[in-house]
Amino acid sequence: MDETIDTLLQDDPDKWVADLPEFQRAAIQELRAGGASYDDVAQAWITASAENTYRFSASAPVGDKRAFLESLRTEVRGFLCGDKKYKQERESLFGEKGLARTYVVSTMAVAIAPHLSVASAVIAPLIALILASVGKIALNAWCNSQKP
Repeated sequence: MDETIDTLLQDDPDKWVADLPEFQRAAIQELRAGGASYDDVAQAWITASAENTYRFSASAPVGDKRAFLESLRTEVRGFLCGDKKYKQERESLFGEKGLARTYVVSTMAVAIAPHLSVASAVIAPLIALILASVGKIALNAWCNSQKP
């Protein structure tokens, strides 16, 4: 059976984290084991590391870390929910057979990173956490529930 993004989102949310590199996965799993939600872990992740992300980008430090995470969520929403600036990447990704989580996360990170002036490797774990937080909600319902 071919997987679609809806199929992946309706699966076990922890699988998004399981496909991250070990050094990212272990830290996230430790926070989750302590009872933190995916959103809590994403906030902790960006709070712990955001001031250093500018070294990988062409702009100054991100400043307000909460604003950065919200900007990333906005871009993820745009990617998943049909923003025209991601049309080519979205069609390429969703046209593939047998989507793999690592491929989805890396494709989204590479597409979104330039819009936030940050390296894709910096935001990949955050994208995985955002996708995990979507959980078993149908993609259309999630898109409709997010701010435009």
